[in-house]
Amino acid sequence: MELVIVLSVLVLLSATAIPSIDGVMKERQAREPVGTLLLMAREVRNRALTEQRPYQIAFDSDGFRASRYFNPYGGREEFDKLQDLLKVQQDRLDIIAASRDRGIQMEEQTADPRIESAVAGLSFSASYEIPEGVDYRLRSWRDTDWLEMEGGAFRRWVFQPSGMCDPLKIQFQSDNAFFEVEFHPLTADIKSETSWVD
Repeated sequence: MELVIVLSVLVLLSATAIPSIDGVMKERQAREPVGTLLLMAREVRNRALTEQRPYQIAFDSDGFRASRYFNPYGGREEFDKLQDLLKVQQDRLDIIAASRDRGIQMEEQTADPRIESAVAGLSFSASYEIPEGVDYRLRSWRDTDWLEMEGGAFRRWVFQPSGMCDPLKIQFQSDNAFFEVEFHPLTADIKSETSWVD
């Protein structure tokens, strides 16, 4: 009789625990864009402070990417070109390293000088692709309305050498979750958050 009671209690406890575990997993998955952006903002801010150079996070319909900040008047095309050049340079360095590992001697020149001068200082790059089914939009301090990040939308969030950045609000929404996060301009940490997850 005692064994039956213990088994019944265990079944009841496991029946209540499974839905809560499922809820935690759903919330973790829905929170991923917010967590990734927070980590990226902290990294970019730290680099701007340490190197005393401006850094940026660029937002478009695909997601967001972090790198050094070069041209305040450059648009998405300039940013994409720099990212492509960085990839070409990294691919070349990977080929040289793989060749050396196989015992093949390569030229002493490790990078194309034209590419190297174009991407000087762009050694740090991080990116996050927005998952399928998640929409997001931004609002900076100078915007009166939310900017839907779709189509050709492009926006930069610049971190100055002082560590300061523009205040930024961002919303992520999917069928079962919503997050609205405001970032603090002095610390790049989350200042306020509103969220729900089904």
